[in-house]
Amino acid sequence: MNKDKLFGFIGLGNMGQPMAQHIARKGYRLLVHDIAGTRDRAPENSLIAASNAEVVERAQVVALSLPTVEVNQLVVQEIAELQPDECVIVDTCTIGPTAAAKNAQVLDKAGLGYVDSPVSGLRFRALEGTLTSMVSGPLNQIDQARPLVECYSANVFVVGEEAGQGQQMKMINNALCISSYVTTSEALAYGESGGLQLETMLAVINASSGQSFATSQTFPKFVASGKFNSGCEAHIIEKDLRLFVEDALRQGTDNTVIAKALERVVNFVAEDRTQDQFRIYPFIKSSKPDS
Repeated sequence: MNKDKLFGFIGLGNMGQPMAQHIARKGYRLLVHDIAGTRDRAPENSLIAASNAEVVERAQVVALSLPTVEVNQLVVQEIAELQPDECVIVDTCTIGPTAAAKNAQVLDKAGLGYVDSPVSGLRFRALEGTLTSMVSGPLNQIDQARPLVECYSANVFVVGEEAGQGQQMKMINNALCISSYVTTSEALAYGESGGLQLETMLAVINASSGQSFATSQTFPKFVASGKFNSGCEAHIIEKDLRLFVEDALRQGTDNTVIAKALERVVNFVAEDRTQDQFRIYPFIKSSKPDS
């Protein structure tokens, strides 16, 4: 895409702000808006819009990074009602297959494109510009969106041509990742109870068959370090894991173990929904069996 064309970005929170920053750093003209205060959050060298409406009316490709399914759908409805010309919406949010399919229908009726493009990697990879994007939608619209998506992604996988397939891939990834927070916490808590050191256990696991993204990346960064500052609040992982369980039930596939992990996450979130997601380790460590 010609860099003289204008990209848009709506939502400059924990993930959106660094993602937008990478678009601006690549030399693209970028118009941004965030309801919480655009000027304070706007990336360097970006243009500041007065509203979501201004972004979609001026930009040819617009990315969304919004905090909840409900907010996402409200913004999509707002965009559809504006009916801007030749605009492709790139939805980076985690909203589940059903919501993505509905978004595509709403925008298609307004003559607008929709690319289902959730991301994985947490805030630290958003800051690095090394996220993984799982993309689905009409191939011509993906082609229009690709230059924007590649700005913040180390990996871009086209997983299908239907809205919701990107979300389904994200649900699979999240189910494995978040449920591993539970199993990793239980295993490490067992080890600490026997006098093993957390750092030692992680080193051994990461050289052995039990390694995972949790043991190799997130637990060393955010648990063993004692920082608990991943940028993701506890209620987000509950939402994400619940989306998988609900969609698995809808499709009639077995989710017994992951549903059990969701129960532990629900109890963790009930303690403090805004605490960092990796405080699940001290929560599980202090729990009694069957509590």
